Amino acid sequence: MIVEGVDPRDTQWEVDRPVYRVYFWHQPPAPSGVAQEHAMWHCDEYRLSDVAHVEEVLDWARNKARPDQTFVAYVEQRDAGRSGLVRLLGVDPNSAA
Repeated sequence: MIVEGVDPRDTQWEVDRPVYRVYFWHQPPAPSGVAQEHAMWHCDEYRLSDVAHVEEVLDWARNKARPDQTFVAYVEQRDAGRSGLVRLLGVDPNSAA
């Protein structure tokens, strides 16, 4: 981790009430003859708006997640009309990283 001081005047805009996405991942039991690590992951995706702060999103996700699920929380961002995601917490199990 690299920690640096910043000049808060270097930003041009901010979003006070961003839109979030939470993706819940689970890996069902593998079919007969398939190793569990090769079983496909399944995902349920949600979009959360009108949120007061990120802790509200994280509390909701932690309470909603089943014991067999992990979740990833993102901020939804638009740039030139294109949607993108900024990861806040968690790891996509399909990610190579």
